[in-house]
Amino acid sequence: MPQHGGMINADTPQAEQQRQLETRYVDANKLLELLFDEASRPSLRWIRDQQKARRLPFAKIGRLVFFDPVACKAALDAKAAGRKGVL
Repeated sequence: MPQHGGMINADTPQAEQQRQLETRYVDANKLLELLFDEASRPSLRWIRDQQKARRLPFAKIGRLVFFDPVACKAALDAKAAGRKGVL
């Protein structure tokens, strides 16, 4: 099935990744996997630094920390647009 008008083919890995982004909370490692390709992926420590500085939205359940990938992507996009890509 071809892609039309920027639509993602429902059978592609990108479509599956988009569904994952929209439907669940994830831990920090999964967030990195979903938002960044392997070659340009920052470290887990970077995610924790962003979390500590409240640059990424997160939810805590007890001692566990979870991230909403869609909200985190929006936060990163907003920061990149406002600061010319520097977080």
